[in-house]
Amino acid sequence: MAMNSLQSIIISILITLHLLSLTSNSSRVHMNLSKTTPIRVLLYEEKTRLGSTPPSCHNKCNLCHPCMAVQVPTMPGHNGVKPVDYYDQPPASSSGNRYSNYKPLGWKCRCNGQLYNP
Repeated sequence: MAMNSLQSIIISILITLHLLSLTSNSSRVHMNLSKTTPIRVLLYEEKTRLGSTPPSCHNKCNLCHPCMAVQVPTMPGHNGVKPVDYYDQPPASSSGNRYSNYKPLGWKCRCNGQLYNP
């Protein structure tokens, strides 16, 4: 009888230790996944985002609220003066000019219809 109860206790302890080792291994795997998953998600989100990130417009609108970041078309820095050679060249065709449809955008802060630099 004593041998049976001793065997039962040893088997119970072995089963308990085995179950504990299984749960600790699964929690380690879960911890590894939870540590790497946010990085993967962040990398994916970063790659799928097009363009630049909006600037912080906190305290940029001279006490106007809400001050929000908006994208606005930027004006190229042309001064209107064209070189003499420009007039001697034939006009560029739309198929030959790769940048004819290029419209750059920039960030500004806007509040009540006014634009402010970020």
